[in-house]
Amino acid sequence: MKEENAIETPLQEVEESYTKTKLGEKMSSKCVVADPRLCIGCKTCMAACIEKHDVTGDAAVPRLNLVETIRVSAPIACHHCVDAPCVNACPQGALYYDGDRVAVSMERCIGCRSFVMACPYGACDVVSRLEPVMFGDLILADKTVAKVIKCDLCADEPEGPRCVRACPTNGLRLVDQDDLKDMALKRRRVAAESYESMMDSTVYALV
Repeated sequence: MKEENAIETPLQEVEESYTKTKLGEKMSSKCVVADPRLCIGCKTCMAACIEKHDVTGDAAVPRLNLVETIRVSAPIACHHCVDAPCVNACPQGALYYDGDRVAVSMERCIGCRSFVMACPYGACDVVSRLEPVMFGDLILADKTVAKVIKCDLCADEPEGPRCVRACPTNGLRLVDQDDLKDMALKRRRVAAESYESMMDSTVYALV
């Protein structure tokens, strides 16, 4: 129990609110986030992503794209949303939830681009590729197939996403919900400490 006359500071309120959130329902979503302060626009992350997907049956296209303004640059990739609009929009189930990520079932894609229009971040796309129609070892013809272009977090690699490992400035991080909450807490602490400092200055000025 709190003492009757105890005064709760903004910083204490922030920490108590964070503790309550941690004890509540946890969302299990991971994604790659970029720090614009560290990004130098070198596109090494994109090159690493292309190399990862330059294999038979896939498409050598980067799953993240560099966005540049006059002041900053940062790659944009799939956020693997907890309630993903892309998953809800796809009529064939080519996108689906797989644990803490939104995964892709490439063979289900019909190229309608419904999920492309649904993504609020512009982080996914569909491309067409020619693939051989085989009869044993014999190539009968070529057919056009649709390929989903979306971050899969390099789920088949224990070391984690290649883009994160390739970034020369450590400007990319693989984060989960707890990481995001920790980042938010740090920012709230800074804001609360700034507020307390301002209040102290005001008190001294009045004295």
